[in-house]
Amino acid sequence: MLFDAQNEFPKSTLTWRLAEGIFEAIANLTSPEMVEVVIGCAGNLIAKIGEKLIAETRRHLGYVLYYHNYVESLKQQVEKLMVKSEGITLEVEEARRNGDVVAPEVEQWFTSVEVIYEESMRFLEIEVRENKGILNGWFPDIKKRYILSKKAKRKTQKAATLKAEVFHKISYPAPPLAVGDRSIGDFRNFESRIPIIDQLMKLLKDDTKQIISICGMGGSGKTTMVKEVARRVQGEKLFDEITMAVVSKEHNLMKVQEDLAKWLGLRFKATTLEGRANELWRRLLQSRKGNLVILDDIWKHIDLKNIGIPFGKEYKNCKVILTSRSKDACKAMGCEDVLLLDILTPSEAWSLLGEMVGDDLQDDPDLCEIASEIAKKCGGLPIAIVCLGRALKDKRKEVWKDTLLKLQRSVVPTNIEGVKEDVYQSLQASYDLLEDEEAKKLFLLCCLYPEYANVPLEALVRCGFGLEFFKHIDFIIQARDRVHALTDKLRSRFLLLSGDRKSTVKVHNVVRAVGISVASRLEPNMEQFSAVVMHEDKWPRGMTYGQYKAVSVVSNEISELPSRGLSFQKLELLQLACPKLSLEKLNTMFETMKKVRVVELWNLSLLSFSSILSSLPRDIFALSMDCKMETIGDIKTEEFVNLEILSLGNCDITELPMEIGKFANLRLLDMSGCRWLERISPGVISNLSQLEELDTGSKWWGDEEEGDTSLTELESLTNLKYLGIRIKSSNFLPKKGLFEKLQRYVISVGVHLEKSRSFNKRILLLKLEITDRHLGGGIDKLLRMNTEIVFLTGDGIKTALKELVPSGFQQVKNLTVECCNSEGTEYLSDSSYTSNSAGVFTNLEKLRMEKMWHLRGILRHDGQGLPIRSFSRLRKIHLSVLPVITYLFTQSVATNLVHLESLRIEYCTNMEQVIFNPRPSALASTIENKIVFPKLSELILNYVSLACFSHGLNLQVEFPQLTVLKLEYLPNFHTFCPEEINPASKGNLKGTNFHYLVDNKVTFPSLETLELSELDSVEELWSSQLPTSQFGKLKSLRVEKCHKLINIFPSELETLFPSLEKLDVEKCDSLEQVWGSEGVQIRNLKSVFVSECPKLRNLCSFYTFKGLPNLQILDVSSCKMMEEVVEDEHKNEKMKEVVSLGKLEEVKLAFLPNLNYFSHTKCDMEMAELTQVIVKNCPEMHTFSGSSVTTPKLKFLDGNIPGSVKWKTFDIEERGWTDSLCSARKLKNTYFTHNEHLRALK
Repeated sequence: MLFDAQNEFPKSTLTWRLAEGIFEAIANLTSPEMVEVVIGCAGNLIAKIGEKLIAETRRHLGYVLYYHNYVESLKQQVEKLMVKSEGITLEVEEARRNGDVVAPEVEQWFTSVEVIYEESMRFLEIEVRENKGILNGWFPDIKKRYILSKKAKRKTQKAATLKAEVFHKISYPAPPLAVGDRSIGDFRNFESRIPIIDQLMKLLKDDTKQIISICGMGGSGKTTMVKEVARRVQGEKLFDEITMAVVSKEHNLMKVQEDLAKWLGLRFKATTLEGRANELWRRLLQSRKGNLVILDDIWKHIDLKNIGIPFGKEYKNCKVILTSRSKDACKAMGCEDVLLLDILTPSEAWSLLGEMVGDDLQDDPDLCEIASEIAKKCGGLPIAIVCLGRALKDKRKEVWKDTLLKLQRSVVPTNIEGVKEDVYQSLQASYDLLEDEEAKKLFLLCCLYPEYANVPLEALVRCGFGLEFFKHIDFIIQARDRVHALTDKLRSRFLLLSGDRKSTVKVHNVVRAVGISVASRLEPNMEQFSAVVMHEDKWPRGMTYGQYKAVSVVSNEISELPSRGLSFQKLELLQLACPKLSLEKLNTMFETMKKVRVVELWNLSLLSFSSILSSLPRDIFALSMDCKMETIGDIKTEEFVNLEILSLGNCDITELPMEIGKFANLRLLDMSGCRWLERISPGVISNLSQLEELDTGSKWWGDEEEGDTSLTELESLTNLKYLGIRIKSSNFLPKKGLFEKLQRYVISVGVHLEKSRSFNKRILLLKLEITDRHLGGGIDKLLRMNTEIVFLTGDGIKTALKELVPSGFQQVKNLTVECCNSEGTEYLSDSSYTSNSAGVFTNLEKLRMEKMWHLRGILRHDGQGLPIRSFSRLRKIHLSVLPVITYLFTQSVATNLVHLESLRIEYCTNMEQVIFNPRPSALASTIENKIVFPKLSELILNYVSLACFSHGLNLQVEFPQLTVLKLEYLPNFHTFCPEEINPASKGNLKGTNFHYLVDNKVTFPSLETLELSELDSVEELWSSQLPTSQFGKLKSLRVEKCHKLINIFPSELETLFPSLEKLDVEKCDSLEQVWGSEGVQIRNLKSVFVSECPKLRNLCSFYTFKGLPNLQILDVSSCKMMEEVVEDEHKNEKMKEVVSLGKLEEVKLAFLPNLNYFSHTKCDMEMAELTQVIVKNCPEMHTFSGSSVTTPKLKFLDGNIPGSVKWKTFDIEERGWTDSLCSARKLKNTYFTHNEHLRALK
């Protein structure tokens, strides 16, 4: 035969044997009639056998005859698959740029694509190429052809299956940050606050309490406290989800719903308050442990059900915390547990003031006495102390004295609700201490925006520039720099806070109230910025506006104008957001304005731009609109000769008409919020010759059709400082240096960008498909000079890298390089080419490289140390799908990574080490050899062929701040720091402790999360010689698919895990012990999950079990050899002690075919908090325990699964059940399935 049995040829031999058997049966027949009948049947059967034989033979011969077809089919199918992969990659890139999370099934699909691609390329380039046969193919190797054809067919089918896969969603919105994540460091644990927090935590754990409130004066720290409580609750996992919303005096319930939905990741479908309430209600009821809802700054009674918060005795899994200045408001909402947050004690106030001013008070007794009086004047409120303390920092004693005098003599207005007199005085003093008038005006401008608003810095730039706040400023870009400097100063004084989004600021509501009061009392002269805020449901009676320079009117309810007093004679700034005001009313309002300079309009629905523009004063300087609007309409631009700033946001216009080009003096045109803009009429851009800043929104430039503008029009803009633009591809880049003089820019070439763009950045996003093409339009000079953020994709990126190399990437802060299959792109930089002796990548903070098929490394250099500034600011590194790269950095470069915070390496299948030591044995045994990553907090290695992290004689690697370590699918990884690696075998390491994953050569004392998965070479996790500080902060440990691992916590291991709370062990085929017989007692452990460990006979010893006093959840499943969960080491000896597991709430035992007992130890146990026991598919389980188990709160005991049989139903209150499992007085019904020997249920 041509084929042997190993190749399974040809199953048709079975067909021959069947035919032979038929003929033998016929020969043995004696009756002619029977022979005739049988021959007739056999004839049909043999005919079919023949057909089958021919078909089988044809199929198997086809593997030989059509060998080239099978190979070619594989090539074509892989090419088609990679084309689809590139298309999905573009969608994934867009999703990531927009902050979305890629769907897990898509990530898995990419992994499968990479595997089949690499396998197919290896198959085609090695196995197929070697199969030439004899005499250059004239006499082919038939057996080899057969084998290769079958392989090619299987791979082709896999590739076709992957290509045919359809995804319903590529990505999902990223999960929100947990409430309190941003507050770490803000909370100060004052002595007077400790009882309040402890009481609040106790009430949250009480099932009978559903609504709790914290009441105190504005600025007393209520919000900071609830955020700290949320952080602690998150850590203890008391609730599945925590949500928070600010209610405020404005009482906008739909905004409250939106804020709550944001934390839940919920996108509303309904548009009404009631419809959204129903969606929110259903969403909050989905959780098992329940939700915590925090409603901040309550001013009056609100109905929680109208918002969509389940409230009442029947909804105990949803708890609410309120913060308010009014105890009565909380009582009206049904809150009986009101915690009063008092002011700070004098010693706490003094301590906080000292913290704010630093060392100023240490050596001057007189100054200390003045400071003590000032601290008293702050009224014990943290917000007042912090603001005034920061304002007085580094000031002379005379300034302190003058400030105290002002506090003693100032007159306080009586109409500021919720702000005490001394708080007002201290905050006004903080404002007065701002020597800079520009800073004062900018602070008051921030106070005009709605309460709790994220105020965009760009809005402050345009308003401030339009109102001429800034002296000696000629260009808008200079005003932007000034605003950033001033807001930094105001943040340092705590008069402003950082916003929730980038490039925004916020104002504390108490500080804002004082700022509004100050602005309303200023005299309206040239130097003063007098202002009034009207953010109410109706116009205040008797109010006049004629004397103010700025007016802010924001209301969702106002639909009419006041009957009198509506006059804006001196108005320069108008902020207006009243969606219920009709266009007619708006026009009436505008007609009363004489010389307004800046107008901001939000949340209005307009038919056209012209409908609102026609009513505005003709000398308007800046107009910023964030309104629904579909067209521009017919406008008389010649009447607005002073208009210099025009911003069109959130509008749906598709075309910018010729009329816009007649705003001859326009200096800023912002269309970044115009998401549907497709066309700009020819001549519009070239006519706006005074433009300094231009953003053309969603419009794609290049290859324009008739009636659309072209890039050549930009040549007319000689004053242009900022440009935001999207160009279809690099083919359309102009030859002239059109962009080279820009100072700020967001230029996207072939890359889709959804998010709003920053006018203060230098960003290039380039998709370059053609290699060795010159970058036109001055892009090459921008790369060399000052670009901060660079995104490169495509096979032609080497062109861009050449421009960056000579300068050593000096200005780049954020670099992304991806999707390049060019063989010439082996390194990002060659140090020998750089002319800058200061180093390379000196300002780089973030580096991401993905799908660089031929990249060998980041930097090619001679192995000597680089200048110390090289990579010295690098904070984040993410490498993914780099199949050729063998290491990240050499040890000499690694010493520069002093600011690295996050390192993530995935799918680098040829990487053997993260940090490479070119001379591992060069050092003498007495010389210290150490690598320290002082700020690295996250290290993730996934699907990498690493043998170790680094290697070398006496090598020590230290991670002092590492909190998260994830090692996943590292089949060759043995240990972190062996002395030597044998190049011929990745698995052959030299070193005394190489069989330990963690030994004394690596330290991470701050580690909190450790996840280990598919470490096929690891037999033991840690050495027993580790220092006690090594895992002192570890909270979560997950071990999965480590198939050589024998145990988790060996008996000789000392107590190293005092903070461990969660243990998860899954699918470890060789695991025989989780804990050794005298295993370490982890007293803080709260949850244990163990599943699919087939050799595990028990979980732990009784000694270990009783040392878990904080255990809350125990879940053991699918361990087929397990006989008892807790081992009976006392061999049936009766023990006198009673073991108490006072916090155990839930026990689940499932699919344990050999389980006899939970514990057969004769020792009574108390489980006072146990509420749920689930036992499923444990057919050999005799009883729960060998002694009495007391469980007074047990509510649910279940073994019910589909198809189960109701084993027993009885009333515990009548019979009791104390002898075997529990004394559960609340248990009513008991169900078990396939637990045939459970004697406790007689």
